[in-house]
Amino acid sequence: MIDVDVDMFYIVPPNGEVPLYILEDCILTRLDYLRRLYEGSTNEFDGNFEYLLENSTYDKTGHFMLRLLASTSSDLCTYWITKESLLFGHRLNNISPRQLHRLFKQIIWKMQIFKDKKNATDMTLIELCKFYSQPLVLKHLVSNCHNCNKFQYKVRFEIVPDLVKARELVINNGNVITHCSNWKQVLQSLFSNYITNEVNVLKKQAHHIIKHDLRLHILNQKVQSYLFKEGTAHGKITIDNIDTEVQKFPLCMQHLHSILKDRHRLSHYARLYYSLFLKEIGMKLEDSIAFWRQEYCKPHTCTSICSHDWQSNEKKFIYSIRHMYGLEGSQRNYKTPNCNQICTGISGVTYEGGCPFKDFDADTLINLLHISLTKNETEKLINSTSTKNPEVCCTAFLKLMCKDNIDTVITNPVQYYQRMN
Repeated sequence: MIDVDVDMFYIVPPNGEVPLYILEDCILTRLDYLRRLYEGSTNEFDGNFEYLLENSTYDKTGHFMLRLLASTSSDLCTYWITKESLLFGHRLNNISPRQLHRLFKQIIWKMQIFKDKKNATDMTLIELCKFYSQPLVLKHLVSNCHNCNKFQYKVRFEIVPDLVKARELVINNGNVITHCSNWKQVLQSLFSNYITNEVNVLKKQAHHIIKHDLRLHILNQKVQSYLFKEGTAHGKITIDNIDTEVQKFPLCMQHLHSILKDRHRLSHYARLYYSLFLKEIGMKLEDSIAFWRQEYCKPHTCTSICSHDWQSNEKKFIYSIRHMYGLEGSQRNYKTPNCNQICTGISGVTYEGGCPFKDFDADTLINLLHISLTKNETEKLINSTSTKNPEVCCTAFLKLMCKDNIDTVITNPVQYYQRMN
């Protein structure tokens, strides 16, 4: 149950002092819960729920400290805001009518009192909450209306970019027409946009603050290590289960896996992208080495693309794999290219990768879809997404695969795999 004095938008930071060990525990506990919420495994969470009680000092502390750290790291920012927005949506789904009314009033009051300079998102929040808190509108909102447009409100399209991108709302003269039945999606989108704006405001001073405070610098390193070295594995991909798990991969990675199994070789960038993908979804270093050794020890059937073999290049291969895991060279945390990078990146006759929805011809795409879908499902997908961008097409494919109504557009191969688990 949410506290009567709700501050789910985190407009005002907490006051007081918190011991460093408590601060660290607040942050790591919050990250663990957010990850499990994203994966749908909160029943496995065994951390301290005291740090997550809405409107508590610990809850605010964890949020605002992560906001500060996220302003210095684009990777953390993308990772955190997505999941923090999901937590906000989860709380909205469990809020009572009285608490919802209190939330709208709190947003209006705190935005007007505590924010001197208000941007477009802030002003939209104030006006929308005034509209939602009207007695007749509020009573209708909490009546669980579905597919209803009795009450409409116009929002500038740039204020809710994720909903526009997902094509969930109608645009008219630069305004998005929102309906009472999608008030939760609109409020969640505004929350995400609000937090993003607040992170951007912090960027100028955050680097200086963290750099010159040894405690925050060490804390930042621990968060980065937790997320991007030790805690990134959302699956448990091994050399033994990969041929089964490949059914949960996005089409681009399914295609690379199929080519590798058929030819026992991949071109340089195809091998790099697939290795990074496997690393991020949970394949350990030892299994990665064993996996690539298994394939590259076999005779290849693609001399024009790659003639390397494991026997002659073992040290080079092992060094390359360790380098991708951040254990050699500059020890960077290399990430899987996102969908936009895959769509606009490497090209050429010898490159087997790319986005199937953008780079493959119709016959190749249909044959690839037939591995997972029936003929009717394939035709329906092709017809319904023929004019949309590749990310929307991939999201539509995911909806068919997991039989679920995905509320976000897939923008990264790792994100696709996470939603399939």
